[in-house]
Amino acid sequence: MEVVESPFVRVPFEALKKAAKERKYIVEEVDKVMKKLDKHAGTSQEEDEEAQEERMDVDGETAPEPTATTSGQVGSDEFGSEIDDMLSAIGNLKRKLNDSTKVEAAHIARCKARVEHLISLGSYGTERALTWNKKRMGRLVVDYLLRQGYHETALQAVSSDEALESLLELDIFRSAQAIVDSLKGRKCGVALEWCAKHRSKLRKIKSKLEFKLRIREFVCLVQEGKVADAVTYSKKHLSQWAPSHMKELQEAMATLVYGPWWPRRHDKHSHYGHLFSDQQWDDLVHLFRRDMYKMYALPADSNLALHVQAGLSALKTPMSYTESRSKEDPLSLDAFRKISERLPYAKHSKSRLVCYITKQVMNEHNPPMVLPNGMVYSRSACEDLAQMHGSGKKIVCPRTGDVCDFSKLKRAYPV
Repeated sequence: MEVVESPFVRVPFEALKKAAKERKYIVEEVDKVMKKLDKHAGTSQEEDEEAQEERMDVDGETAPEPTATTSGQVGSDEFGSEIDDMLSAIGNLKRKLNDSTKVEAAHIARCKARVEHLISLGSYGTERALTWNKKRMGRLVVDYLLRQGYHETALQAVSSDEALESLLELDIFRSAQAIVDSLKGRKCGVALEWCAKHRSKLRKIKSKLEFKLRIREFVCLVQEGKVADAVTYSKKHLSQWAPSHMKELQEAMATLVYGPWWPRRHDKHSHYGHLFSDQQWDDLVHLFRRDMYKMYALPADSNLALHVQAGLSALKTPMSYTESRSKEDPLSLDAFRKISERLPYAKHSKSRLVCYITKQVMNEHNPPMVLPNGMVYSRSACEDLAQMHGSGKKIVCPRTGDVCDFSKLKRAYPV
């Protein structure tokens, strides 16, 4: 529970830490301006005292007031201009501080709502499994819809339950979807703006997204036949990546000479043809989502997918892929079978016997019965077979055709 739900609280907490750092920076800037203002005030007071002393003659009599000079007027104007600049700076910092306070309050409210949500769930119990899962299911489903880009459907669900809004990353996924749509439309501008805005964070997670976007724009220029523009673009935007991505950069630059069809036109084994394929845009979408999730401390996969995979893996056995599988097995459905293809098989410490005829589990209420020929069926299946024979005393084995008396059946006790 703690491992699965940890990103649920960590995301707004990390945003709160960021807002607190910005608030600290603003307070430091205000402190600098106030110190500068105090310094000017102290300097002005000292100058006034010196001027007062100069106006006193030797006998203690006050000298005539000096007339205003041009230099004194200029000094006063400069001082007044500096004061105006400092007051303007303080006003701007005050607005930033108010905005930061509002952001902090919003993140604190989100953290509080999520912690209260987890507390309200309590511990899991079979007697309250339905209500326990229902509270979490709405959040998991809407989170999955947001990740898949179904924003209208997700917003409809949020509008019907306002409590969900504080439990979801609506702003993050809304801005991310705009970038995904632009990449699917074969445009890199919006994604590059996002990279420039979060360059320091992307550098910390060692992201290659900005480099890949620059390579994509360069290759598009080559593909359009604008070789001169591509060379100019590479000098401006790609040269800085040479120390860290030399191999990929050399491969991209080779397209200026060979193009997408080297050594022969329409060669399926082209050395550089993959750089011009549409798959590159899908790879950019995948790379953006991966880095975006990592930057915001979000899990790479939705919690709904993790829960479904965990449940299918717990139920997956080799028997699930045979024709004799139980009807109760979720993997009897094609959709679940496709999802579970790469999942590991479950480790069962106790075997579970399934009847060949009814596909029902054989247990103490429906025990396995052994026929004289060694075939095993459930008691309910054997009773149905006896009724089908007519007399109710004979059984015909559906697999071998052997006939035996019902009284010859023996109950099996699996170990």
